[in-house]
Amino acid sequence: MNIKYKDTIINYQVVGSGDENIVYLHGWGGNINSFLFMAKNIKANNILIDFPPFGESEEPKSPWCVEDYANAVKEILKTQKIEKCIIVSHSFGSRVAIYLANKYNCVSKLIITGGAGIRPRQFKIFLRKTKYKIIKIFNKNAVVGSKDYVKLNDIMKKTFSNIVSEDLSGLAKKIKCKTLLVYGDKDKETPLYMARKYNKLIKNSKLKIYKNLGHFAYIENSEEFIKDSLIFIKE
Repeated sequence: MNIKYKDTIINYQVVGSGDENIVYLHGWGGNINSFLFMAKNIKANNILIDFPPFGESEEPKSPWCVEDYANAVKEILKTQKIEKCIIVSHSFGSRVAIYLANKYNCVSKLIITGGAGIRPRQFKIFLRKTKYKIIKIFNKNAVVGSKDYVKLNDIMKKTFSNIVSEDLSGLAKKIKCKTLLVYGDKDKETPLYMARKYNKLIKNSKLKIYKNLGHFAYIENSEEFIKDSLIFIKE
């Protein structure tokens, strides 16, 4: 299935059926498969999305910001005639989820794992490292360095800059829905100080830390993550 937003075709998939509508928002560089293991194990109307330019979705025709990704998700919800949903999000997907929880009254519960959006303590170093990582996403054989970043097309460079430069602390503070935060204590991409800040900012939130796991704790400990998510959803 697909929709068009800002002249960009966005691919999405509906898995299963049930009383609950669960939307899965993957991290930067991920795709529908990032949460497919979970969608196949939960009895619900599970909606998985390929964020542009990943998976089978097109590359944006102009630079996007986090709000554009949120609006694109809202268009999918509108197409599926969904007014309320539970969101399960990872890393960059959590940025989008935070926008959705604030701009639209469509999020009943929110699950954030390895959620980004908090300004790093050493932002310039973080920005440089993240630029190198995004180069590798688009060109695995690239020799990482500032010259390679310049080789990215202008649209994706600007999109990337728009995303990582935005601090979502203010929006997180306004979230009213129940929120489950799941982080690995060895996460170097979104360290525990970010998890604890979200836990403090989001009033109706609880934090669960997975020991000896990193940024992809939800995959590394998938059985526990599904179990914790189901308990939270059914509360």
